[in-house]
Amino acid sequence: MLLVAIWAFAEATVFFIVADVPISAIGLAGGLRASARAALIATLSAALGGLVVLGWTGHFPNFYRALLAQLPGISPALIDSTASDYATHGWTAMLTGAFGGTPYKLYAAAAAGQVTNAFAFFVASLAARLPRFLLVAALSSWLGKHLRTRISRTILAGLFLGFWLLFYIAYFAAMGI
Repeated sequence: MLLVAIWAFAEATVFFIVADVPISAIGLAGGLRASARAALIATLSAALGGLVVLGWTGHFPNFYRALLAQLPGISPALIDSTASDYATHGWTAMLTGAFGGTPYKLYAAAAAGQVTNAFAFFVASLAARLPRFLLVAALSSWLGKHLRTRISRTILAGLFLGFWLLFYIAYFAAMGI
């Protein structure tokens, strides 16, 4: 679970591979209880990472924006559209963005100039991140339950890696990389 916490925190700040990857691995191998716990840990860690981004962007907005623009799948146009989305819709933009492929770190950066209460942002981050992580936990657990008895662990691991490889090929292609 420490890996999940570190991964989710890193993804919320500068890493570009979603925390859904370790959550789904746990779901496939360990079932719903373990993957739901991983989803909760990822949610808390991501929200803490969001607070770091909130503070970092508040103090060094140009530096963090330049850093974000260097990450795979993030362009200045995406940063601007996410900021506009957050300015218009607030924390609910984070919720819809979680299911639409917009990195959470962009919402945390956008919030830096608008949020006056860091605790409220933290709570909103929990509400925005938890649903997707729990959905990933539930789906991967269900798949794992049905596949573990039918195929070998090696094939299951290959399917897992293949899924995430195809996911990121499609995602980065959609983002213009």
